[in-house]
Amino acid sequence: MQWQSCPTERLPWITLRELLLQVLFSPPLLLPLVALGAVVLARQFKLPRAGQIGVGVLAPALVSLLYTPMTTALLTAWLEHQQPEAKPLPNMGEAVVVLVGRGPGIAEATTQAAAQRLRSGEALAVYVSGDRRATAERIERLGIAPNRIAGDSCARTTWENATLTASWLNKHHPGAPVLLITDPWQLPRASRAFQRQGLQVLPVSAAPKMNPAQQNRLAVRETAG
Repeated sequence: MQWQSCPTERLPWITLRELLLQVLFSPPLLLPLVALGAVVLARQFKLPRAGQIGVGVLAPALVSLLYTPMTTALLTAWLEHQQPEAKPLPNMGEAVVVLVGRGPGIAEATTQAAAQRLRSGEALAVYVSGDRRATAERIERLGIAPNRIAGDSCARTTWENATLTASWLNKHHPGAPVLLITDPWQLPRASRAFQRQGLQVLPVSAAPKMNPAQQNRLAVRETAG
């Protein structure tokens, strides 16, 4: 197995982004802040007291809709609409499966899909970008020879996933098309990032087992992304 390890170093803007997302996904923290901000704005516009109270109640009520199954469904449909058109790859037998780091829950689904594609002869190799080595080792446990598995723990963003993968492909499988496998929420954004590296990409969705709250979190996060 070819594996490139890197020191764990988080970009400053990622730390800020994760802090903001933590607030976004914490309704008990976010909704009072929204209510307070709405009241402050209402006072700036010199609304009567009844209007201030009404705005302070209505604003968090509207924001709370963000966490409903309806919003998850709407955002998921919108993301699917952003998916680039999947065109058949001309040299499928030479394809390389690519997985990107999304956490162990999603990796369980994507590694299964990757192993299936490799066993069926649809791809020559698999590259795991920006994830733990354990994800690549799981593919090996699913029956894939280690000399067909490579990856890195260096990529910190989807753009770095694409650039590092493109660099590895140019060295080991020049011109090979990519079977990009990830969850349906990230797939549109990731596909475009890989296409911008000049790669032929066939997007493949792997739906992980997730509860409604987890699905909502991914739908909101990827819509923002």
